[in-house]
Amino acid sequence: MPVDNQGAAVECEFLERTMPECGLRFLGLRRSTGIPPYLAGMVTSRHPDEGRQDRIVGLHDPDRVAKGNVDWYELATEYGLFSEERRFLLSLPIPVVSEGADNSADDEPPEAVWGLVELLNDWDIIGKGGEVRITGWAYGCPAFVMSAVDGSVFVQGTMWQDSIGTAVLPVPHRVKALRDIARLNVGKPYRTAAENEDTLAWLARGDEVQA
Repeated sequence: MPVDNQGAAVECEFLERTMPECGLRFLGLRRSTGIPPYLAGMVTSRHPDEGRQDRIVGLHDPDRVAKGNVDWYELATEYGLFSEERRFLLSLPIPVVSEGADNSADDEPPEAVWGLVELLNDWDIIGKGGEVRITGWAYGCPAFVMSAVDGSVFVQGTMWQDSIGTAVLPVPHRVKALRDIARLNVGKPYRTAAENEDTLAWLARGDEVQA
């Protein structure tokens, strides 16, 4: 399933225009990173014994956006999400094309592709980021998946039944359960060729650490 280049170009234009509203600068899509976005989206399914750390704020807390922003930034800083230039990877939905299909219709779900972003001085990930549908689905409703540029930590924002939260997973390529999931996903028909390549590279990275 190749990426719809025209759709990707439109999406990139939208991201360049919209991201500054929540304090991010879009620096382009990044493929072949060796860091599968779908694995980074499994932080909240991991256990604290595997290294997961959480910060949560009550859904009805009147200061939940401010507190959620503080929690995200403190966790991201403590566990090394940011590069020296305050850059990191943010998972983004990019259109794909089905071979032989009528691509005027949305027959394929979007592919999760990393976007390289830079944190600006004036930012609002939990509030405005959700409002403009970059890091959430509404104001104060986070839904994001992030990774350090080197893949050393995954960060996920989500909503629970009565709270919002940010969860981090350091050195994810050393987490056995996540590696098991990666092995099970290799070659599956619902994984793109790019996802398979990234998964194999990610598993090889973990194998080198264990050797």
